[in-house]
Amino acid sequence: MANNIHKHKGSVMNTQATIDRFWFKKTLKNKKCITQLKNISLLICDVDGTLTDAHIYTNQQGEGGRLFSTQDGFIVKFALKAGINIAFVSGKKNESTIQRAKVLGISEDFCICGVEEKITAIKNLQKKVRTSQKQTLVFGDDILDFNIKSHKIVDLFICPCNAPFYLHKQADLIIPRTGGNKGVRLLIDLMLFIKNKHPLQKIITSSLTQ
Repeated sequence: MANNIHKHKGSVMNTQATIDRFWFKKTLKNKKCITQLKNISLLICDVDGTLTDAHIYTNQQGEGGRLFSTQDGFIVKFALKAGINIAFVSGKKNESTIQRAKVLGISEDFCICGVEEKITAIKNLQKKVRTSQKQTLVFGDDILDFNIKSHKIVDLFICPCNAPFYLHKQADLIIPRTGGNKGVRLLIDLMLFIKNKHPLQKIITSSLTQ
């Protein structure tokens, strides 16, 4: 019985890896999207439902912590080193988000929480790093995130697959992962790879030709 469970888990993991690999190869053929991604120097990440699984822990004091992926976090330092500015912009103000940003090396002014309207915050970030609409990407899962593109603040809106179905057709790219489940990791892996700045550039290239 234990062996069967182990095999089943391995099968699920292999299936997801296959999906990720297929998505990666397919996206690389999307010349328009790849050209846009190469120009990105500011990545705006929503938090709830994007960096997390959208669940919120509550206690007697109100909202508590959130569940973040360590694999999402691990790739962030490589993105920062490669010159990609990363900001957390969340509609909810929560200490767990602020602490997570600190651990990942994201400065306090790039972790903006408790903003009901994200457009002004993102415009300020663009001014801070002297980046344009074409150089800014929003990765989010809901209406507030899509609105940023609809107001022509950014050219790229990318969402995890757990975003509402009606936003899928509005997204420029859909990551085949749910929020909090290595969706950010896969996106940054792609960005670093096409910029030729991934720490495992040769290994990824080799795996895509197999």
